Amino acid sequence: MKTESTSTPTILWQAKTRTYYLRLAFFALLSFITILYLTFAPAVNRDFYNIKVLFKPVKTTEFHSEWFGRHAEEVFFKNMAGKTLHAIYVPSAKNNHVILVHHGQYGNNNYHIGLCGFLLQENDGGFIYDYAGFGKSEGSPTIAGMADDARSAYDCLVNKLKIDPNKIIHYGSSLGSGPAALVASEKPCAGLILFSPYTSIKASAKKIFPFMNIYPDFLLAEYDFDNIANVKRFKKPILIVHGVDDTTISVGHGEQIYKAANEPKQFERIPKQGHEFVITNELKSKILKFIDSV
Repeated sequence: MKTESTSTPTILWQAKTRTYYLRLAFFALLSFITILYLTFAPAVNRDFYNIKVLFKPVKTTEFHSEWFGRHAEEVFFKNMAGKTLHAIYVPSAKNNHVILVHHGQYGNNNYHIGLCGFLLQENDGGFIYDYAGFGKSEGSPTIAGMADDARSAYDCLVNKLKIDPNKIIHYGSSLGSGPAALVASEKPCAGLILFSPYTSIKASAKKIFPFMNIYPDFLLAEYDFDNIANVKRFKKPILIVHGVDDTTISVGHGEQIYKAANEPKQFERIPKQGHEFVITNELKSKILKFIDSV
């Protein structure tokens, strides 16, 4: 009887000890999962997502003084963070319009200006800048920094190069559609052209990277470009061009932006084309007609 009475407390103590360690292990595992979850949240691990996922900058020291048979000028200006950014300016004799190019996530302005020849008519100029960390531009790219860079590029055109704001047409492609629509909604301009635009970076990220659906919006990015809200505020002509078979940013994004936009507006759906589509003579004609009309 004595043995049984002493063994009962021992058994109870052992059971409590096991429960304690199980709870400790559970909370340790929960803490580890929480830390892992937060560590890989885009708004927390900004450097990883900005440099490894979102932005693909290519540095360069090159500058080509001729594009599309025309003389080009190298322009440097400061962004609001005090970093020096680099741009290529291709003026025309009349500068009836100046196309302000907000390029996509890859490369630098040397690469993207080579794709923009279809935008430039004889009497129109072009201006393409690199975000911080791209090409010859100082600093490192961030989403919020893109907004700063885009505003500074516009200010450079107006204040440094003395371009009439009412002659500026914003052109934003893919990732660049965000800063293009933002600045167009904030400052005077003639028109807006968006190629393969997204409704917002957060919405697009959840489609491209399904695992990001585990994060609430406030953990996805410290800043976002809300193209729907920005085109709602924009009161000048807008042209949207989107490939119907785009698997990177679906044509549904373009359709939602078009629905939110004010008149006059135009939407060109490119059948059997994806995120990077071919500029046919027919499409080029429509784009230039739009530019002439603003």
